[in-house]
Amino acid sequence: MTAHAKFCTGVLLHNRNTKEDGLVMKVYQNAERGETMYQVAVSIRHDTWEGRHLVSDWAESALELSDSAMLKASDNLP
Repeated sequence: MTAHAKFCTGVLLHNRNTKEDGLVMKVYQNAERGETMYQVAVSIRHDTWEGRHLVSDWAESALELSDSAMLKASDNLP
């Protein structure tokens, strides 16, 4: 985790820009932009971690904690 990161690995976040929820896999600093970034796993199905997931990089400025009860309750984390 970077020194000034709001969130840590293993946290479920919501991206306000893309309207997606994702699980934080890695936290890093973007040297060019000076912004904290999060590598997240995004479930292909919005209600479960079963099956495949995509990996995406999200900027901290667009993020908040997720309230997705279905993904939080899912047993098959990526």
